[in-house]
Amino acid sequence: MTNDLQQLPGGIDLVEEDGVAVLRLRGEVDSLVVDVWDAAGPRACGAGAVDLSAATFLDGRALRMLVRETEQSRRTGRVPELRGPSSTVRRMLEITGAAPLFAAVG
Repeated sequence: MTNDLQQLPGGIDLVEEDGVAVLRLRGEVDSLVVDVWDAAGPRACGAGAVDLSAATFLDGRALRMLVRETEQSRRTGRVPELRGPSSTVRRMLEITGAAPLFAAVG
């Protein structure tokens, strides 16, 4: 499995920063990367932020995963932050209608 992970075009990590669950995406986050994330098992992370500063591409499945993994945060009345989204990612959020689900920061 380690060799397979090294072959992936990107990755997703869950970290805690100042008491907030943060999803960190890097590289090209596509269906393969989301499959690995989902295979690790269900999480009740309720991510309050998504760090996209190292992400170069998101496909539709990656966007759905972001919405899903931040849903718990929205249910508590918080708007999850998007940290460092590229103009391409911002445009994708606008085109899909998902932009209002997040607060863009930086």
